[in-house]
Parts: sequence; structure tokens; C-alpha cells
Amino acid sequence: DFKLYKDTCPDWLPENTNYLADSGYQGIANLHKQTFTPFKKPRGGQLLEICKQANHYLAKFRIVVEHKIGLIKLFKIVAHKYRNRRQRYDLRMKLFAGIINSELRL
Repeated sequence: DFKLYKDTCPDWLPENTNYLADSGYQGIANLHKQTFTPFKKPRGGQLLEICKQANHYLAKFRIVVEHKIGLIKLFKIVAHKYRNRRQRYDLRMKLFAGIINSELRL
């Protein structure tokens, strides 16, 4: 995940954007200052209660995002390898995201 992100890092995102990532993106804080990843337990130690709460709230928000990605993948064209023209890829992805967002009233 993170290797793919580094290779295709979007330049159009504003600098003051907050990034919420899972533990697969542990090095993203070096690229973006406003990044939130789960806290890791120190070796041989315990995680502080405030860190546990922060991890819990981050997980609560991220599960909503993961569910929306799952809803978008209900469309077979998104779930499988895209074999059509690349010019229309962005248009179709925006269309699917718009359908999901309109159904969920976001």
C-alpha cells in the first residue's frame, strides 16, 4: 500500500490536508506532517491509555471509509481488472462514488 502511494503520490492534494492511515503506512509521516497513524506498543512496554483511545477513534472513522470502499467494489468493473480505455477511468470511478454518496446521503 505505502509503496504504491509513494510511487503515485498525488500532487493535487493541498499541503494542509490531514491524512488518516492504517498501520501499513507507517512511513507516511516523513512525507506529510499532518498524518495520523495508529500508535504502536513499545517493545517490552505498554501503550498509554490516551494512545489506546486515539487508536480506537481512528479505527472508528476508518471502518466507515473501508465500508464505503466495499460498497464501491460492488460494481464489477471496479472489483476486477479495468480493461477499457484509460480516458474514461476517472469518469467512471467518479460516477460510482457519486452513486454511493447519493445513496448514503453524504
